[in-house]
Amino acid sequence: MAAVTQYRCEICGTESSNPIHWFVIECNTDELKVLRWNSEVASAPGARHYCGEADAGVYISRWLEAACTPSRPDFNRPSTS
Repeated sequence: MAAVTQYRCEICGTESSNPIHWFVIECNTDELKVLRWNSEVASAPGARHYCGEADAGVYISRWLEAACTPSRPDFNRPSTS
């Protein structure tokens, strides 16, 4: 008997063992790829799962915000000058 893989949406927590209209996102600090659902890609280490376009969009927006936001100064660290 084959094991059934259950996937969970990273944004809303919806779970499915048959994620037909889902998306997979692969990313690192420099690159983000949005892929149509494919069980092989979804099972890859580091793959992120999203139950639809809206939830994938939420993650993309957060990723872009993190990549585009300048670092904040640390006023608690002593200056080097």
